[in-house]
Amino acid sequence: MHTTLSLALVAAAVVLVDAKPTYVARIPNGANVPDVAALGHVDPAGGGANNDFGLDFESAGESWTTEFCQKDSDGDGQTNGQELGDPCCQWVQDSNAVLEWTTGVSHPGDASKTSDESLWASITCGSSNSTTASSTAGSSSSTGTTDAGTPTTTDTDATTSSSGGATASSSSAASAVTPGVYSAVGVVAVVATFFL
Repeated sequence: MHTTLSLALVAAAVVLVDAKPTYVARIPNGANVPDVAALGHVDPAGGGANNDFGLDFESAGESWTTEFCQKDSDGDGQTNGQELGDPCCQWVQDSNAVLEWTTGVSHPGDASKTSDESLWASITCGSSNSTTASSTAGSSSSTGTTDAGTPTTTDTDATTSSSGGATASSSSAASAVTPGVYSAVGVVAVVATFFL
């Protein structure tokens, strides 16, 4: 009986350990929302009932779709994409993991938490293919639009956009480290189970 209970606890720990990194990696800035380990749950630490963001994520096939990005799951007046650093809904987990910002994101499942609107105020998500650039007093800025949905930058956010490659790699690095942390937690759970 003790062995069966131990195996059941280990199996439950493994399921819990493996689930979170998978979902975090499927959402832009999934690991960067302050004080939230589980964006899709009412309890930000995880487990229990899903919040509206979690339910919408489930309805979207547990992936970041344009429709899910443009939705305002928590009804706070900001789209899920605006809250998570993807205002133009261009982030794609494996092929376009570039984000507009990684700090200042907010919880898309909690209406009391919102992002600073200045983060996307100068970003235009457009559908034309024109881009113009100008230079004044040694500072450059670009305005206009690019391919459909691609953000355009001004001098106020040029630094943020030019570091987009670094942003993508930090997001990927966080996703790569997270499973290791959860694996360590799983090992501790297994050891603790055998000593019960």
